[in-house]
Amino acid sequence: MNKYLLSIFFLSTLFSLSAQSEFSWGVQVTPNFSHRRLIAQDVISREQVNMLEELEIARLSYNTGVTFRWKSERVGFQTGLNFMTSGHRTRRVPIESSDPAPPGATEKRTDYKSLFIEAPAELQFMQKLNDKNYFFFMMGVTLAYNIDNATNIIFYTGESQEVVAEPTDNGQFSSVNYSFISGMGWEHQFSENFSLVLQPTFQFWLRPLLNDIDLDLNRNLYSVGVRVQALF
Repeated sequence: MNKYLLSIFFLSTLFSLSAQSEFSWGVQVTPNFSHRRLIAQDVISREQVNMLEELEIARLSYNTGVTFRWKSERVGFQTGLNFMTSGHRTRRVPIESSDPAPPGATEKRTDYKSLFIEAPAELQFMQKLNDKNYFFFMMGVTLAYNIDNATNIIFYTGESQEVVAEPTDNGQFSSVNYSFISGMGWEHQFSENFSLVLQPTFQFWLRPLLNDIDLDLNRNLYSVGVRVQALF
């Protein structure tokens, strides 16, 4: 992995120094569904794993920020700075006697959310379709700093709901994380100084969410979404 990071850095440095590249900047937003991959030690039974796989589902998240791109005819390099939410949630289940539920509540759902500041390094391999349209494949890595985490229990009483925040120890979470990111996209150039990008994107976190590697149960985050980007 270190070799891969160094390769991305080396290629990006060469590309940014190229006199033939075109520079553009932009803004992007990536609505996505985020989820997690379980990391279970042998002490966790198959029945427990199956129960968690059935209970935990994806949540709606997003990634937004500013981008900077250098592009030649066939290759592009893009970086920037993003604010990112990620996590997962549970299905609605009956409440338990130990839950701090409001009177009349019958069901609950738990929402797990993590917030990051993220810096990506992406290579784009461009294919020109015509004077205004490009198709491209993208791959890269991101480096992210965890700024906050939250666990909220949502109690349902008929058609109404109430959110109860659970105490969350941010010290248990990995402060620095990194991920692999890839996608395929389409870019349409409306004018010399403005283009729009649509890009289905997959991102997988390579480091577990919690920082204790000896935990019986941990998780890797991942997400699938569509990036919408305006370049100027």
